[in-house]
Amino acid sequence: MDAVGSLSTFPARCAEAPESRFFDREIRQLLYGRGRNVYRILFTIQDDVVSVLHIRHGAREVMKPDDQD
Repeated sequence: MDAVGSLSTFPARCAEAPESRFFDREIRQLLYGRGRNVYRILFTIQDDVVSVLHIRHGAREVMKPDDQD
């Protein structure tokens, strides 16, 4: 929860996620964890609102529009 909370301070510091190429809006990612326990927090920024879309284990494939998990 601390990692998600950190997005309230300069969320644009995070890199664009690979998923961004499949969607009509920019999706960014924050990596959290170490070693085999890395998670990707996928989110969007619109004006001053950060919306967390998904939290995925780092070993999972890139999410595409037709994924239903």
